[in-house]
Amino acid sequence: MCAEIHGVQYLIFGLQTQILVIQHFMQIAQCQGRMFVIFLFLCIQTALCAACNVTIISRDDWGARAPNDHDHLHTPVTVALIHHTDRDHCTTKAACIQELQDMQNFHMNNQSHSDIMYNFMIGEDGNVYEGRGWNTVGGHMPYWNIVSLGIAVMGNFQRGPPNSAALGALQGLLACLVENHKLTPDYKLYGHRDVGHTNCPGNSFYDVIKTWSHYDTGKPVLPTKTPTRS
Repeated sequence: MCAEIHGVQYLIFGLQTQILVIQHFMQIAQCQGRMFVIFLFLCIQTALCAACNVTIISRDDWGARAPNDHDHLHTPVTVALIHHTDRDHCTTKAACIQELQDMQNFHMNNQSHSDIMYNFMIGEDGNVYEGRGWNTVGGHMPYWNIVSLGIAVMGNFQRGPPNSAALGALQGLLACLVENHKLTPDYKLYGHRDVGHTNCPGNSFYDVIKTWSHYDTGKPVLPTKTPTRS
């Protein structure tokens, strides 16, 4: 997530894409004026805003409902908390969007959450989908919401892990969060079961994340801060 101008978020990927973006906005700036010149200047000044080698689909693009409420998340946080949704798998963007809309409705209408529970969701189509985002407290785990970013891969991974597209997107997102100072460089990675009484994120998925360098084998320390709305 590179910059936000008039409510529009821009995500810059690799160097070649950055060059194309510059050329594109220089052309638009000639017709549309100062706003795009400001955007171009900001991206150049911030080394093109910490490149993220991952595709993030915005809330608007997947048709999210407006949240009923929200609390600001103070970043960078020190924990990435990994979940599975324990719902349907999706391997196409269209199927993932439908699943996200159904899941948000369930969280808000049936479980009285203020929004979809997670900060980010990942489909087996290889896309990352913005949930509450990186500036809003999640609703994925009481007490831990205020010190973590909750990331869920869509599906049930008790008997088999997410596919390579989803795992690659998750690793790319974690790197992106560090680069953009939303996760500390020495962040700790936990599965939901490490901090709660659940089998989430599923046995097979849990076996995968336990091999990653940031996975913390120590006993998680329960945060002492005041919990917020979910």
